[in-house]
Amino acid sequence: MFVLAIRYLNGFVAASEPDSYDHHEWPPHPGRVFMAMAAAHFQTGADPAEREALLWLERLQQSPQIRAPDAIERAVVTHYVPVNDKAGPSKALLQAVPLTRDRQPRRFARAWLDHDTIYLAWPSVQAPDAIRRALSALCGKVTRIGHSSSLVQMWVGEAGEVGEPNWVPDEDRATVHLRVPAPGTLEDLERRYNLAAVETFAELQVLAADDSDKKVQGQAKKRLKEVFADGPPVQLRPNLSTFEGYALAAPADEKPTAPGTVFNPYPIVLALEREDGPYRHLDLACVLSLAQRWREALLSQSNDLSESVRQLLSGHDGEGAPLEEPHLAFLPLAFVGHPHADGRLLGVGLAFPDGLSREDRREALRAVGRVRRLALGRLGTWQVTAQTAIVPTWNLRPAAWTAHPEGATHWSTVTPVAYDRHPKTSDRASYMRQVAAMVARACTRIGLPEPRDVIVTPVSAHLGAPPAHAFPKLRRKDGGERRHTHAILVFDRPVRGPVLLGAGRYRGYGFCRPISEPETGLS
Repeated sequence: MFVLAIRYLNGFVAASEPDSYDHHEWPPHPGRVFMAMAAAHFQTGADPAEREALLWLERLQQSPQIRAPDAIERAVVTHYVPVNDKAGPSKALLQAVPLTRDRQPRRFARAWLDHDTIYLAWPSVQAPDAIRRALSALCGKVTRIGHSSSLVQMWVGEAGEVGEPNWVPDEDRATVHLRVPAPGTLEDLERRYNLAAVETFAELQVLAADDSDKKVQGQAKKRLKEVFADGPPVQLRPNLSTFEGYALAAPADEKPTAPGTVFNPYPIVLALEREDGPYRHLDLACVLSLAQRWREALLSQSNDLSESVRQLLSGHDGEGAPLEEPHLAFLPLAFVGHPHADGRLLGVGLAFPDGLSREDRREALRAVGRVRRLALGRLGTWQVTAQTAIVPTWNLRPAAWTAHPEGATHWSTVTPVAYDRHPKTSDRASYMRQVAAMVARACTRIGLPEPRDVIVTPVSAHLGAPPAHAFPKLRRKDGGERRHTHAILVFDRPVRGPVLLGAGRYRGYGFCRPISEPETGLS
């Protein structure tokens, strides 16, 4: 096993996600760690042995497993700092002396760590002695990973100090995509760092300012005009484009034996955080508005994706007709099933069809990762953040909603099942039987066995879920309204979710949760 260990000396991480300065990056991307090592290499003489070691590291055929503690996000505060990208004196009177640069607003995402040390481990890799020595020396030169305040101590670790990883490369279950180095990364970083040109420019500037030798000074000035006519050499920010899907490590003995639905049992979980607006939180009755805006936001970020993935996200084919096969479904993850539950939305889940190819899943997650906030009109603006906690809130754990892998025999709706057809009878008993049969057929439509019993009820069996009449009704194409109802399902054998039933199953209606697990967990 080969191990890189990183201790965060201040007890916090200061590093922003590559596409959002308002969100901290955690766990640290292996690519960021590689870039920190490359920067230390460039800034300390570019030892050839270190370069060979970095080339060895980027050519590894596998991405590392990660053992990282939970990170508790701190509030993002706007700081006003001097910037290097604006020439000339400050226009502000009080800033002009002695400071000659304007202060500009900057935001730095930070998070406190439960523990200060993380590990990147390659279980099946053994580093040659020369490579190990070079990497050990290079690690000793790394002082920060991320912002300059994110001070670290780094070393080549031993297998015995790592423990069990909690993040593993797994494209099939991936919930986040982390940047990783690939062959050619170091060469690209060298080109962007542009060390040779920077050193040449600095040397010529020194000679051009030294009038002790007029001839040398003149030659230096001439070369500055010839070689650097457009100004100082440019150093570009690093930009890694290779990503690897990572998922929380599954228990070693996990064996999904219970039959499941047409949806993948590992939904993508995202937390909702209020940015502004009149409400402290959203409730389950807002599901339709939230799902519609969410789908619109995803589609607005999918113009560069393949047609098959756009159809997966939209639920419609190229002609605008609804897809017959399963597609992306929206899961409202609410605080329910607890004596103090109030039904508020804690987050959203995105369920992909089971059996989706790795390529399509990875491409779809690109669009998901681009959506950082949702503007919901009178409901306010809400930030969407990926869940990376090792032990997340109970109602943000996929297993709380899918019962994966063991399954459950008893389920109840959290949002009502919208009728896909209306019963044709005025007799109350016959009406209820037809509704129950409709719900049973909806179970078989998503790949489940027909339930033994279906209990149609106006209220959910889960504490905190609103009654059916509190939810807005879905509209048909002709403008008519669909009726809906809560239901309790009892199967002869355990089944696993996600269980989504009825006409609104892709928009958050008909979403079921097992009731066989102990419902005593906090929100």
